[in-house]
Amino acid sequence: MTDTLVAYDPRPVGPEPDAPLAAYLILDDPQRRNALSDTLLDQLMDGLHRAAADPNVRVIVLTSSHEKVFSSGGNLDAFADTRPTITKYGGLNRFPDLFRTLTAIGKPVLCAANGDVLAGALGIALACDLVIAKQSIRLGCPEINIGAFPFMISALIFRATGRLAANELMMTGRLLSASEALDAGLLNRVVPDEEFDDAVSEWVANIAAKSPLLLGLGKKALAATRDLPLDAALDYLQAQLALAFTTEDLAEGVRAFKEKRPPVWRNA
Repeated sequence: MTDTLVAYDPRPVGPEPDAPLAAYLILDDPQRRNALSDTLLDQLMDGLHRAAADPNVRVIVLTSSHEKVFSSGGNLDAFADTRPTITKYGGLNRFPDLFRTLTAIGKPVLCAANGDVLAGALGIALACDLVIAKQSIRLGCPEINIGAFPFMISALIFRATGRLAANELMMTGRLLSASEALDAGLLNRVVPDEEFDDAVSEWVANIAAKSPLLLGLGKKALAATRDLPLDAALDYLQAQLALAFTTEDLAEGVRAFKEKRPPVWRNA
């Protein structure tokens, strides 16, 4: 029987009986510091698909059960794997598939970094839509220190920070403090450790209160236009704005604003 390395924990966002859910995907292999083994990555992918398919889930949260480590990154045993190269190459699709899935899921994904975010785990964090971190954590790409290089996650790092900062991160292997990572654009917010759980809950409640339909359309538009030339991006966004005008949720949001009441989203 396979151990559970990623716990799936759907939590109500609010006290109401029909409150929407936040799906917490908790990396739970503390003895191996949540090393990104094939099994853990497969279970994380399964959890993401489960949350995406549940209409009651408004927000997905990635976090860790380890007190000090979100994830130590790739499983070092894989680097010493003696299987044929072609066999090992066939398994490398897990990381790009996971990064693409995090981007493509039509729901906001929040990385709640309650411990160090290292190596491949930094790629997972940067593939999320938002990243909030404890003040005490460190982030970085120590792969170069053991004769490897963060090839796969470099594409995500370059999309989150400047070229020189990215080069320093990957070529020196130096770990950044949370404050340094915030300044580099790798985090949205850093909070004192003792305030972290409350801050995550506040962010989850804030996002869950928004129209799931418009958040999904908006996330898709951001992903589709990120690497487009300006003219092509504007054409795509104009079409998406026209689509938004046809939704009941947009009309409900305007009515609720005028009537000074919370909106009741119809997801249509």
